[in-house]
Order: sequence, then C-alpha cells, then structure tokens
Amino acid sequence: MSNSYPLPKTFNRSKVQPRCSLPAVLSLAVIGILAGCTSDPTKYQGLKSTPVLSLQKSGENKFQYVADDVDFSSYKYAIVDPVEIYQQSDGQFGGTSSDDRIYIAKYIDKVLPTAVKKQYNLVQQPGPGTLRFHVTLTGLQKSIPVLSTISHVSSFGLVTNGLMQAAGQNGTAYGAVYYAVEIYDAQTSKLLYAHVTVQTPDALDPTVSFGYLDAAREGVRIGAHHLMQKLQQLSKQGRTVVNEQTGSLGQSSASAPPN
Repeated sequence: MSNSYPLPKTFNRSKVQPRCSLPAVLSLAVIGILAGCTSDPTKYQGLKSTPVLSLQKSGENKFQYVADDVDFSSYKYAIVDPVEIYQQSDGQFGGTSSDDRIYIAKYIDKVLPTAVKKQYNLVQQPGPGTLRFHVTLTGLQKSIPVLSTISHVSSFGLVTNGLMQAAGQNGTAYGAVYYAVEIYDAQTSKLLYAHVTVQTPDALDPTVSFGYLDAAREGVRIGAHHLMQKLQQLSKQGRTVVNEQTGSLGQSSASAPPN
C-alpha cells in the first residue's frame, strides 16, 4: 500500500512560491544602498590652506599642497593642536549630531599624537626643527550597524564588497570620516604640507561594522598611519620639488641622478 496521499484539487505546484532567503533579501537591500557610497571631500572654503590646495589626479588625498624647497628630514619635534570641528556650510556632516562630531574629534585627539610620537618628539612650545599639526574635522558619515554587519558575512555581501574594494570604495553601509590636515613650521608658521581626505575601512573588513561610528574610528586610525607614511616619504626625499599644477611631488634635488 502506498503511503502517499493525493494532493487537494486546488493545489497547483507551479504556483507555489519559495520563501525569500535572507541572502536574497540582503541582496536587494544592499543594492538599494549602493547609491549612498561615500562621496569625495570638497575643497572646503573655510580652511587656511584652501587657496594653495591642488586637486590630485589619484590617491586617497583629494586635495593636497606641499611647499617647495623644504627639507622635511630636518624636523625632529612636533606639536599637535587640538582638533578643530569645521563650522562652515560646506562641511559634509550629513545627519550626524554635534555629540557624534565631538566624539570623533576627541578620538582624533587621542590617535594622532600616538602616531606622531613614533616619528617625532612631542613638545609644547615652538622651536627650531618643530612641526605643528593641525587637523580640522570636516565631515562624518555614520554606518548602518545591522545591515553593514550582515552584508559583510553573507555570500552576496562578500562579492559586492570585493567589487567595491577593487573600485576603491568603502564597504556597504559603512561610514567614513572627512578631515583636513595642515602642517606648519611651528617657529615661522609657514605652511609646509596640507591635504583633504576621506578615510573609511577596507571594504572587506567586517570587524568595524557593529557600531555606527566604528567605521569612522577605523578611518581615523588608517588616516593617521598613512599621514606618517607620507611624512616619512617626504623626509627621505631631501628638499621637495613640487609640480605647481597638481601639487604632487617631483624628484628632489637630493635624489636627482647625475647628468
């Protein structure tokens, strides 16, 4: 005897619709938020360095300035100013609150000096061979915690974020931090270096997807590390030679090959 039972006459297999799986739902959600990817920083009009900043053709610094004929290797000391929060209307803070901005500014105040003192001796007073670091927080973008976490562990999310990383974009639902760095000779107040950047975590990094400011915090850490790498590069080049059209570095006179 067969144990099967006849299906009701009203049952039609062709009309049965499978339930949407979680990855499928996430796929639709992720696609919907891709248009909200991190935008480029602007040439903020309220910065002291704005008149000399040049648009960069490539790299993470959207705008940059390097003073000509400066020997960065001669600087052994550094002063780090408290972070300034940008107040002009062209800031990129979106819907973040003043508390969020203060929190990230204080986080930069903690992270940047730690990075700087690995290369320079921190001091309180201007003197010969001393740099002064001034950072202005110009924008902030929050993560979407639940969506950013799940979208980084689903198979669709991994593929999507892999493509976004290859394109140089931030991860799905990830936040970011926007800021300007201005570095002066502390004794003469001459502007030596400046850049405007946006920093966000690696698109495939799921560890910073839990809190809505975690990605911005990671961006601060990445940015501080990259800044010190940039200064190491400048220090190794001897006196700088700058392309006035782009603000990019040319070959220094110290490293130029003989004729």
